[in-house]
This record gives sequence, C-alpha cells and structure tokens, in this order.
Amino acid sequence: MAFPHHAVIITAAGLSERFQSSHESAVGKKEYMFLDDRTILYHSVLPFTVIPNVQTIIVTYPPLYKDECESALDNLLFAPIIPIYLVEGGSTRQKSVLEALSFIEELALDISFVAIHDGARPFVSESLIIETLATASIFGSAVPAIPIHDAVKHINKEGLIDKHIDRTNLVQIQTPQIFRFPEILYSHRQIEESKKVYVDDSEIYNDTGHEVAVSKGSIDNRKITTYEDIIKYKDTL
Repeated sequence: MAFPHHAVIITAAGLSERFQSSHESAVGKKEYMFLDDRTILYHSVLPFTVIPNVQTIIVTYPPLYKDECESALDNLLFAPIIPIYLVEGGSTRQKSVLEALSFIEELALDISFVAIHDGARPFVSESLIIETLATASIFGSAVPAIPIHDAVKHINKEGLIDKHIDRTNLVQIQTPQIFRFPEILYSHRQIEESKKVYVDDSEIYNDTGHEVAVSKGSIDNRKITTYEDIIKYKDTL
C-alpha cells in the first residue's frame, strides 16, 4: 500500500464532565490521567506517530489547559520527526475540530487526508489505523466499526421499552475517522451555523453530500468515558 500524506487531529478539548460525575475519585480531565506510566492522551497519540507519511498531529485542548496538555504529551511533543501542534478548542467538539482543520489549512501542507481521533481512545492499534487509511484511500473516507451483537431497544421518557430495533444493519462507530482533507474542511464550514448537534464527523460528512465507507473496527479500541473504564482496564493487567 502506498500511504497517502495525511494529518491527524486528536480531539481533547472537552471538560470530561461525564467522567467527573461518574465517581467521586474521578477528579480532573480524563485524557490527562495515567494508564500505566503514561497518560490516556499520550497513548491515544502514540500509534499515529509511526504511521508512514503522517505530516503533522494536531491536539486540541480546552482554554487554560495548555500547560496540562503539554505535560500529558510528555516527550511526544518534542519528537523531532512528526511535528505536534496544540490548538485551543471551542465550546463544542464541532468547533474544536474546525479550529484544528483551519490550523492545518494555514500550515499549507501537501496532504490528501486527515484522521480525526478521540483523545480518550487510548487502545487504538497501528493496524486499525492502517486499515482505516487504506479504506479511505479507496473510497475517499472511512470509519472503523464493529457489529452490534446485543438486542437494541428504544425507551420512552418513563424508561419503558417502546420500540424493538432491528440490529441487522447496525454498527457501532469508532475513531479514527478518516476523510479527504479539503472535503471535510468544507463540510465543517458548511454546517458551522447549523443548529443541529452532530454526534461525530461522519454525520457531518454525510449531511454535506459525501458518502462514508466502513472499515473493520476492534472491540479493544474502546473509549474512556467513565472512571469505571479505567478500573476495568487496570483489573485486566
């Protein structure tokens, strides 16, 4: 495979409100907490640094957290091969991603694709990134996904099941989500003033007239959402 020139955006500008409300011990921003001897953010960034033809990595951070972000990245920030830039995020994930995309545009890099990955998804593998990038090279975009094996139900406001969902064609989407760079930048700018709250970048890409292909995800590529997710990981060691 000829690896296309690409950039990476690591989204870490949220304030981890769900994480902090999940446990009395869950203090601070989840991406800056440690797994083993490195932070969650460090583990989320590291696999991307060895993918061929990555040109730059952008990490978003919330206002006033730049120093903490630098500390969380440790020696990665000073790696001589892949330049890593920190970009202050906006009030929503959408705005943060647009800030990062606009920053990449200003760098005027010779890239075809951009990968957008959750800063709280530290178990992503190099092989998953490569497979997603390969699929995107063929279709213009790709997101990793895993099938849903459990029964899926919809509940009403009273907490009662009112619909039984057919899971035949349902999948659970992960990151990195990879898109052609000019198209995803244009897509984000198109919906900038939209009142709609988007779940992820693939929805933005779809809503602005583009198709998104699916590549093979991994059950190991899970996201840290609550404090219990860290406890479960430590229990497996």
